Amino acid sequence: MARILTVLDRALLAVAIAGLVLMLGHVTLEVVLRLLGVVSQLQTITFVSAWYMVAVVFCALPYAEKSEGHISVDLFTSMLPDHIRHAIRRISLAVIAICLGLVAWLSFEEAWDKTLRGEIWETSTGYFLVWPGRWAVAVAFALLALRFLQNEKPPQKASPAHTSSMEGI
Repeated sequence: MARILTVLDRALLAVAIAGLVLMLGHVTLEVVLRLLGVVSQLQTITFVSAWYMVAVVFCALPYAEKSEGHISVDLFTSMLPDHIRHAIRRISLAVIAICLGLVAWLSFEEAWDKTLRGEIWETSTGYFLVWPGRWAVAVAFALLALRFLQNEKPPQKASPAHTSSMEGI
């Protein structure tokens, strides 16, 4: 299971990177065309808000969790005994997994509904397909929920690298 999650994490990260590169290219092309005085029909804002930003933000989340790139603040738990910290960690991982699973479920329902309806946005130049971006949110949250369910690492012992820079004040 861990190997499958790693492959899926990396696949979603590749989607996030592709979204970032495509967004960079799209915005750059829009700016160049505007500087040349060309009226652009690229729908840059629509692409960025409906597809690129969704991919960049949500598809990178599972990889950030796997690589522990998230923010962690342990002001009080670092002072607790190891067995209590481990219990708190297990409980919090279960609660987080349940919440992420609920968000994933609701996101899948929304993505499925919008796919069946063929969700589109009306723009100044026509219509824009939006529903594919909804699947990125659903898949990312499902993978996050699985990642939190699978996460059984014991908490790290407090070390000088994990202490506050305000120590001694």
